[in-house]
Amino acid sequence: MSNSTNLKVGFSNDIRQIGIVTRYEMLRHLRSKKMYVFAGFVALMLTLLTVLGVYALGGLSTDPKEFISNYVHLVSILVVIGVSLFCASAIASEFDERTALLLFPRPMKRLSLFVGKALACYIVCGALIALYYAVIMIMSLVYTGSIYPATFASLGLALLFMLGTGGFALLMSTLFNKGAIAVIITFATLFLIFNIIDSMGMMFNFEPVFSVTYAGVDIANVIVGNTTTPGYIEGMPVTYYYPSHTTAIAIMSAWAIVTTTLAALLFNRKEF
Repeated sequence: MSNSTNLKVGFSNDIRQIGIVTRYEMLRHLRSKKMYVFAGFVALMLTLLTVLGVYALGGLSTDPKEFISNYVHLVSILVVIGVSLFCASAIASEFDERTALLLFPRPMKRLSLFVGKALACYIVCGALIALYYAVIMIMSLVYTGSIYPATFASLGLALLFMLGTGGFALLMSTLFNKGAIAVIITFATLFLIFNIIDSMGMMFNFEPVFSVTYAGVDIANVIVGNTTTPGYIEGMPVTYYYPSHTTAIAIMSAWAIVTTTLAALLFNRKEF
């Protein structure tokens, strides 16, 4: 058998293994408590924002732009919760529960296992985020008569933000052998530490272009359209930074590629 034939057979086998891992991981996620927790967060956010708009703000806006903007400004938090629940424990569970010891004696490549588990996390998490957008777009169509066009760009940015933060979550999952620890560190870093850094940028006048959560601001801003402007807080000059769409895409793409690659390399070398 020629080398080219061997390569084709090997590649086909890798794709088959990735497909098997992805399918079973998706089934495991769909039957897990994490799925119900995240779906509950999605439903709770939709409900609270709707109730807030109806009762606290005097009714939902009939302008498509304002209507959608009321629902997308917290999507980045929803994404962080999703990747913390699904991605942060994906690899750590192999060390925590020792399940990979049952797989690796068989002809299963580590890279196939990693890609399959990552794909399953992204598909499940991304599907719920897309469902959230589908619901608010249907609501917008019913309530305002149209869908603000930038909503689709916001969905794309939300999914890209999921890949950037998801790569970081997978990296934490590879570094720590306990899934619970990886989840806590991932959520604390993305939700607290990076947001503190972003706020420091505003206070000390530097644009945090290295921060993936800073780029995540564009999920809502692609609709709202804010630009970087100077301001004051209690008499102290500050700068309200908003990334351009190109900058936001570049930051999130870089985070997705670098962190996911590092996670795959570490997983491939890590001992059980």
